[in-house]
Amino acid sequence: MEKLIWGEYQFTVVDFVPLGYEVWNVRGFVEGYLPLCRIAARQPFPGGRNIETDTLKAIKAEGAEEILAAAGYGFNTLQKMEQCLKRHKNPKPGTGAYLDCKKVRAAIPYARKLKWS
Repeated sequence: MEKLIWGEYQFTVVDFVPLGYEVWNVRGFVEGYLPLCRIAARQPFPGGRNIETDTLKAIKAEGAEEILAAAGYGFNTLQKMEQCLKRHKNPKPGTGAYLDCKKVRAAIPYARKLKWS
């Protein structure tokens, strides 16, 4: 199994996004790869987003920067990206929904090329 090291973290390189994983919203990740994480079952407080650092994965992806930009707005799975576009069919320029949709529209063609289980 190929491994990728980024700072203190070790990622197993995969060719599909495993069930239960999402794009980990981090800056400065290895170019051309998407970091994938799984949210821990137990959280220290309601609404927490601790991840399981011992199960990190990475996938080589065209458009990784665009997908990471969308993940930065909370759209870290293909399903969430598609829901955004359904919910905001014609957002007004200058609104948060407009910015969300702009990021998602740039990312979604690349996200659809990935295998999601």
